[in-house]
Amino acid sequence: MKKSFLLIYMAVFQMCPLLQSYGEEAQKTQSIGYYTAGCIENAVTLPADGEGFQVIRLSRNRYYGHPELINYIKSLGRAVSVSMGSTILIGDLSQRNGGPMPDEHNSHQNGLDVDILLWQHPVVTKRLLTPDEREHIHPVSLLTPDDKGIDGSRWNHIYANILKLAALSNRVERVFVNPFIKRKLCQTYRDEKWLRKIRPWWGHDGHFHVRLRCPDDSPLCKPQPPIPDGITNGCDSDLNQWFTNEGKVISKVKTKETYQPRLPKECLKLLGKEDYHLR
Repeated sequence: MKKSFLLIYMAVFQMCPLLQSYGEEAQKTQSIGYYTAGCIENAVTLPADGEGFQVIRLSRNRYYGHPELINYIKSLGRAVSVSMGSTILIGDLSQRNGGPMPDEHNSHQNGLDVDILLWQHPVVTKRLLTPDEREHIHPVSLLTPDDKGIDGSRWNHIYANILKLAALSNRVERVFVNPFIKRKLCQTYRDEKWLRKIRPWWGHDGHFHVRLRCPDDSPLCKPQPPIPDGITNGCDSDLNQWFTNEGKVISKVKTKETYQPRLPKECLKLLGKEDYHLR
């Protein structure tokens, strides 16, 4: 029965990107600039919980986004709940006005990025977590202690199903996961086309990062270059290069970058900054 529900929700989630009616909020909200150099005007707040999802670490105040992102999360949570009887834990979206964050994040600036934990907390399907419980939840790595593969004792087929649902939405530009997780998906699903949206990136071993396309109502949003046409599912040389020494070095250098590209002038005004070129 659950398999039937999953197939139905995959079809709906893929073919019907809008599972809600837009109100005035969507018309007033605008994502500005790029994912790593942008902001968001009149962001919408993601509720602390809803069908199939709960937000963690609320004190970080990073639960704002474009209505497209908010409704995407609600739709994904609903699909996960109905088709799998599970619940996803939501990490960072954007700050109230977007912009650079004072920590490890270089993206999440224009209200179109969200981090979602892979680990399934044992009690979230039974009750709402308390504020204190939410504050102390962190991603649990699915890799072996030496970071050289997937830990079979931690991997669950539910993770693969959630990632498939997440990538099927037409609103999604990319879903970032650890290269070992991408390889696991390739071994499981092989030639399915949605795999091309699953993009490898070091880190992302206990959570996945969903990035939405620039919404039609945000002309100042700068889109990410599309995935090259030659990549079908990303399970061949496109993935294998990540396991070379060169791939590991390039990723680590980019992950440690602290340089903040210059923000659009609209963001400088919105964020109250005369210049936000460097952190």
